[in-house]
Order: sequence, then structure tokens, then C-alpha cells
Amino acid sequence: MLCCHLPKGSGTLELAMLGADDWPIAREVRLRALKDSPSAYIADYEDEVTVGEDGWRERFTRMRWVVARDTARIVGMASSVRVPGRAPYERHIESVWVDPRYRRNGVLRAILAQLATAEPAVTEWRVWVLDTNTVARQVYDRLGFSPTGERQLLSDGSGRREIRLRFGA
Repeated sequence: MLCCHLPKGSGTLELAMLGADDWPIAREVRLRALKDSPSAYIADYEDEVTVGEDGWRERFTRMRWVVARDTARIVGMASSVRVPGRAPYERHIESVWVDPRYRRNGVLRAILAQLATAEPAVTEWRVWVLDTNTVARQVYDRLGFSPTGERQLLSDGSGRREIRLRFGA
């Protein structure tokens, strides 16, 4: 699928849904993301590196994962989560990451479009973003997300807060 203006010398972007047997791929990319942008996430590398196969397979029971590949290299990832107690037409987007060399080239837009295609009954997409992560807020703003007005204090005792953004109906 050609969708993006990839960096010079790159190939064609391909999108793929991951299945439970692909947990090592999701784990490897998640750890890359945490090393690349540790302040953008609530989780940290030291905790995530200890999650084994059972923990990753459990994540696949409640999350759908999409990766973007340029040739054989994964350059982006995101997941969608059905949150218990929320409407069935709503999903949360989590574990979002795009390789720094591929940012501002439409990779995240393509990943989110793939998630929407995989879940056609979903009409509202939501994401929690750290209120200090201005780059992520700008990215989601360009993608058409808007603040819901909801805020939450993280439970890790850090004093950090998140804001919820929404896209759709």
C-alpha cells in the first residue's frame, strides 16, 4: 500500500495487523518506542522488558495491533483497545509510536486508517496524552482529534496528568 511520503531511499509502506503469535514483534517495537521516547509514555522500559510471552499474549486478547513496515523494518505501531464499561462503538488508541525518521510523513495516519478499516463499527476513537507532550497533542490535532475536557492524574505518584482526545462522531 502506497500512502505516505516516506524518507528518501525508503521503500513502500506496508501495513499489517498482528495476531497473538506475533507478540515478539509487538514487544520488540514497544521496547524500541520506550527507548526512543521514554517521556511520551506512562510505562517504562525497565518494567516492559520484564513482560514475558504470557503477558503479551494476554494483551492480544483485548487489543488489536497494527504495524507499518518499510521493506522489512517496522517503522510504526499502534493498538486499539475496547475499554470495559465504555460504549461498543468506542476504542482507545494506545502504544502509538513512529520511528523518528518517518515522522511527519503520514505513517500514523495510515496506521489509524488501518485500525478503522479493521473495526468498521467503531465510530469514536479516543486517546489519552500526557498534558506535557505538546508534540503528540499537535500530531493528534492535525489528525482531527479534539479535547474532550477530561483530565486524569496518573496513579504512579509522579503528579503527571493526561488529557483525553477524541476523533469521530
